[in-house]
Amino acid sequence: MSAAIRRLVSEQLSADTQIAGMLASYNGAPALFYQKSPSDSRCGWGDVRYPRVDFNVDMRHDPERRTAGILTANIWCTTECQAVGELDPDRAIEQRVIELVSGTFYTGDGQENICAEWDRSDEFAYEGGSNTQDNTAPEVYGLTMVFLLMEFPVQLSVAPDPVQGLNAWMKQHFPSMTVIAYDAMPPVWKPTDENPAVYWRFEGTASTSRQSYAVTWFTGTFAAHIIAESVTERNKWIKAMIERAQLDGEVILHDTSPMFINKIMVRHGADPLRDGQISLTGQYGVLAQHRKESAQPKLMHPYYNKAKEG
Repeated sequence: MSAAIRRLVSEQLSADTQIAGMLASYNGAPALFYQKSPSDSRCGWGDVRYPRVDFNVDMRHDPERRTAGILTANIWCTTECQAVGELDPDRAIEQRVIELVSGTFYTGDGQENICAEWDRSDEFAYEGGSNTQDNTAPEVYGLTMVFLLMEFPVQLSVAPDPVQGLNAWMKQHFPSMTVIAYDAMPPVWKPTDENPAVYWRFEGTASTSRQSYAVTWFTGTFAAHIIAESVTERNKWIKAMIERAQLDGEVILHDTSPMFINKIMVRHGADPLRDGQISLTGQYGVLAQHRKESAQPKLMHPYYNKAKEG
């Protein structure tokens, strides 16, 4: 997955004309590199060698689903780099990279969905002199940007699948929303207020005391992550979703069985990427296996009983 993320991020940043206009050029392309940039003495550079950007992707396992990895980007500038408007060149590049990457979903060939979220930026400086004083290389400085990578895996299972039922219910009532890990996702995509994203996550399940001959009942807990550009529009979508769920009272699953909605709770202060703002509890049934009928006792001495009757 890291290779797919690396390729998609590189293509996204390289294709942006604003980023290209702020970076130096190497072999005719924007000075954007994976892991490490070429040395200043390489022939691919022109007269201008800075600003430049290099980045790295590190994936990791997190059972609590806090992060699936980290994307690190280094912005390198020198004292000779020109300001961009009222911003220093490193801050201008940082601002544009955040606009492009933070909140963007990257979908690999295997349909893995990763969202990047900007975490922090740290300044750094390299020792160096000044061309005007001692004829040495100019001072190099810049920023290290850290993005957290959140995974949104496919959670579909076997029928009756409550997550699949919730996803289909969302598309029925809110067709303008993109359902993550259910709809076909483009390789690089960012939710908007007009086209927000929703992700249903299965938090857990437990069996209930309600049993019958044909059905075993379970209570499942699900979290809905609603992602939009603005908090105002995000809250509007949340309100519309919980009102629709309350009116319906149930969600019809793929096998046409109902999942009854028992409880809905909204957490406006929850993180849309990590926790989700809606908690839904529903009760659904699974068909029980056919019970084996007990064998009848053998008839003892059939011939004796027949002769006795005669």
